[in-house]
Amino acid sequence: MSNSVDKIIIVGAGIVGTVQALLLARAGLNVTLVDAGVATGSTGLNTDLNARTVALSYRSRELLDAQQLWPADTGCPINKVHATERGRFGAVRLSATDFDLPALGYVVQNSVLESYLIESVKNTSNVELIQSASAELLSNGSDSVTVKIKNESGTDTREAALLIAADGTHSTLRASLGIEARTFDYEQHAIVANLRCQRDHQNVAFERFTETGPLALLPLAHKQMAMVYTANSADNIELNNQTDKEFLSMVQRRFGGRLGRFEAIGKRVSFPLSLVQSATQTSGCAVLIGNSARTVHPVAGQGLNLALRDVVELAAQVAGIKSNPGSVPEILAEFTRKRMSDQQAVVRQTDLLARFYRQHSWPLATPLSLFRTTSMLLLDAVPVLRKGFGAMNAGLNIPLSNFVPNQTSRHDRY
Repeated sequence: MSNSVDKIIIVGAGIVGTVQALLLARAGLNVTLVDAGVATGSTGLNTDLNARTVALSYRSRELLDAQQLWPADTGCPINKVHATERGRFGAVRLSATDFDLPALGYVVQNSVLESYLIESVKNTSNVELIQSASAELLSNGSDSVTVKIKNESGTDTREAALLIAADGTHSTLRASLGIEARTFDYEQHAIVANLRCQRDHQNVAFERFTETGPLALLPLAHKQMAMVYTANSADNIELNNQTDKEFLSMVQRRFGGRLGRFEAIGKRVSFPLSLVQSATQTSGCAVLIGNSARTVHPVAGQGLNLALRDVVELAAQVAGIKSNPGSVPEILAEFTRKRMSDQQAVVRQTDLLARFYRQHSWPLATPLSLFRTTSMLLLDAVPVLRKGFGAMNAGLNIPLSNFVPNQTSRHDRY
C-alpha cells in the first residue's frame, strides 16, 4: 500500500472523468487517466449544424468557474425557459432576472469543453493520460486496487489507492466489480440534432411536452437550436428513415411557429432512453461516477449537472487520502452519505417528468391530462412555485459552499 497511497486510476476521459482527474491532481494526488478514445487535438468552436452540445446549469458553471475549469467565452447563455404541453393550456416561464442571475444555464459544444479539459490534463504534470486503452480490474481489496491497462504500447499492471469508474452507462468496470445495475426501459428514443431557424431564439430554451415525450430546443449561435426530440421506440426506425425535409416538417408541427420556419437540420443521432441505477456506488477501493453510477432521462438536462456535483464532492473527500492511508472505504462511505439526497432527488424528478408527460391509455389519459394542465397553470401563476422549480433546474437549491470551501453565493437562498 505504501507505493499506491497517493495514486488514483480513473477510467473514462469524458467531461466527468477529466474534471475528476484535474481536481484530484490539484489536491496533490498522482492520477492515471485511462480512456478508450483517441486523441484528436483541440477542435475549437464548430459553427456547423453537426456540432454536439451539452446543457450546463448555472450552478455547474459556478462550480467549474470556482475550479478554473471553464473556458473563456464558452457557451450560449440560456436567459429564459419556456415550457408548454402540446394541445393544452398553460405554460411555465422562467427568466434569469427572476433570480438576479446572468443566465439560467449555458449550452456548450462538447468539442470545445472536452478539448479544453484534455489540454488541461496534458499540461498537468501529475496526471498521466493513456488513450486508446482498455482497463481490466485484477483485484479490489480493502486498501488498494490492481488494474491491468492495455494499449498499442503494451500491457502494464498498476496498483492504486482508488479506482474511479467513469466509463459510461454500459460500464465494464461496474460489472467487474460485481455491482448490479437496475434498468427501467422508457420505451423511448432520443433523437438529437441541431436546427437552423428563421427567427432569432433570443436566448430562450423551449421544452415542449408532446404525446411521445419532451421536445427540447436549446439556444446556440447564429439562429441555431440544439434539439432533443423524444420518440416512441416503436417509431424510431421510421423517423430515422425520413428525409430531412420530412423530419423537419414533423418537428415543426409539434413545436409550432415561435421560432419561425425550421430551415435546415444537421446530422441526426438517436439512442434508447432508460433509467439505469447501480445497486451501490462503491465497492472496496472503487467508486462509480457519472453515467456508470446512474443514467437518467434527459428531460430537464440534469444528468451531467448531477455528475459534476458528485465529482467535486468526491475530490474534496479524497483530498486527504495521503495523510490517512487505508481510509478509502470510509472516505467513499462518507461521499455516498453526503451525495445520496441530491442523487435521489434528481432521479425522482427526471423519472416523474418522463413518465408523467407522455401518452397514457384510457382511463388514465383524461385525468392525467387535466392534472398536467392545472400543474402548468399553477407553476406559472404562483411565484413561489415558479421560483422553486426554476431554482431546482438551475441547481441553485444546492449551495455552492457545499462543494467549494469558503465560497458562498447570494443565490444560495433558493
